[in-house]
Amino acid sequence: MSALFNYLVSNSVILFFVIFILSVSSALAGKYLFKKCHAKKELVDDGTKIVLGAVLSLLGLLIGFLLTISIGGYNNRAQMEENESIAIGNAFQRAQLLSPENSKKANILLNTYINARIEFFNAGSQAKNEKWRDISLTAQSILWQLAATESRVAPNPVIVSVLTAFSDLYVSEEKTMASWRYQIPGAAWVLLILFSVSANVLIGFNNRGLRGNNMIIFILPLLTTMALFMIAEIDIPGEGIIHVIPDNLINLRTDLFTEQ
Repeated sequence: MSALFNYLVSNSVILFFVIFILSVSSALAGKYLFKKCHAKKELVDDGTKIVLGAVLSLLGLLIGFLLTISIGGYNNRAQMEENESIAIGNAFQRAQLLSPENSKKANILLNTYINARIEFFNAGSQAKNEKWRDISLTAQSILWQLAATESRVAPNPVIVSVLTAFSDLYVSEEKTMASWRYQIPGAAWVLLILFSVSANVLIGFNNRGLRGNNMIIFILPLLTTMALFMIAEIDIPGEGIIHVIPDNLINLRTDLFTEQ
């Protein structure tokens, strides 16, 4: 079940149509399955209205809560991107403390590293993310070996600071990967869709006595689907229309490597 929801959330366009069709079908089912009930009851049932109002209120609270969670995850990923740019800038500065030959090699490796990190944020798919992450990890490992080799030849506090800066590259990348996940669990999506379907069934039930005039029951499915689509788009790590753009990394690459 969790895998199914992760697939739907990662394909937010499919999710949009699935939830919209499900919501509209629920509203129409509520209208036509109970259309004979109005023979002995008033057209507008006060009890149903109370239940509908409660369900809509809870649905609104749930949507707001999950939207807050998804935005929090998005902001966390954006913060990790900023931290990575700081770590790379610091590593570039410390790399200049190496011997001239190693410093030149380190600059080339850092250029490869920052390009890989930018492509990671822009990849748009898990397979490409893994590819660029492997490239950045390889570059970081070579940087570490470069500084470690020089530290064995001439150990001193300066080279220790270089090793620390190169180690921070790995730490910052791992923190990014820790934030690179869905913030909203599958169970929350199930609950959200359940409330949405229930609200639409009740709206259809309230309109069971009206012939034709189905436009009003399309309003809630459309608005609900748009809200869920927005939540899914924000919650997808690195995919979809809404994702973290590595502006800090791009600006840093321009500042450090354009003139080299």
